[in-house]
Amino acid sequence: MEVILRLLIELRLVIVAIIGICCAAFLFTGLSSLRELRRAIFRLERSAIVKRIVDAWVKAGLLAILGLAIWIATNVAPESQAPSGVVENPLVFTPTVEVHTAEPTPIPTADLAAALLQMTATPAEALAVVATVDPNAALLTPVVPPTQTPIPSPTPIPATATPALPPTPTQPPPQEQLPFIVVVTATPTPAFAAARPEPTATLTPLPTPTAAPTAPPADVLVADCPNPTAARIDSPVAGETVSGIYVVRGTADFPGGVGRYKLEILRPNIPGWAFLWENYNVVKDGVLMPRFDSSLFPPGIYTLRLSLVDAAGQDTNIYCSVQIRIA
Repeated sequence: MEVILRLLIELRLVIVAIIGICCAAFLFTGLSSLRELRRAIFRLERSAIVKRIVDAWVKAGLLAILGLAIWIATNVAPESQAPSGVVENPLVFTPTVEVHTAEPTPIPTADLAAALLQMTATPAEALAVVATVDPNAALLTPVVPPTQTPIPSPTPIPATATPALPPTPTQPPPQEQLPFIVVVTATPTPAFAAARPEPTATLTPLPTPTAAPTAPPADVLVADCPNPTAARIDSPVAGETVSGIYVVRGTADFPGGVGRYKLEILRPNIPGWAFLWENYNVVKDGVLMPRFDSSLFPPGIYTLRLSLVDAAGQDTNIYCSVQIRIA
């Protein structure tokens, strides 16, 4: 019980704060339900809302009472007196160590006195003293004569040997020069080495460079018209540069003579086809779109497509697409 009370005293602020938050939550729930009660029309709905309001406020009141009781109990209960700066934790176990001190064994004084006297007396006197020493008498401290410290004698310095100088070299006596003696020095004649033939460099023919296959230019624009008799774009042609107002010409022949055709354009870096024009009349080598305003599009490469649709509105998969460049 004491441990629980100490825990409540240490954690009372946290517990009261949690209870206050829960109480506020229940009060807020009751207030929001009270707003719903004002808008409720049916009796069953109003009764359910009233029950929810009562439950929330009852829980809030019980929590408020509980928090107040905990606060009063922890304030009234005496706190444990602990040294300043040290917080007691009831959950920490402090082991108790028992120290057993052994009492020293008394040493007989008479034996020590006899031993000390034996060091400074002759053997006969030591035996007489040991026989007459009182065991209860105080221990005599022997007087140790001062030890004389020997004075160190100076260390003789050995004589330094003088290094012997090397003997001075004696110059030889001058030789007499005889005027009739001529000294002839033989000059060695170099022997001619046999000439070695120098290696002749062999010329290796260089490989003939092979012309790399010419790749088609990356900006070649093409047309895709699998059924040119039914769907074909004659103007503009693939790779043509279009600017300003342009008239699109070609052929759009519906299967069965009933249907419609539509013109669409595919913009660069934008997925999906954009609608341009549609017509329900058959066109053979005529005008498909009388006014194509290319100034509405930024410069770049575009794909213009002609598609045929049947009378039921289904795509016939008959088309013709042409890649053009808008300046």
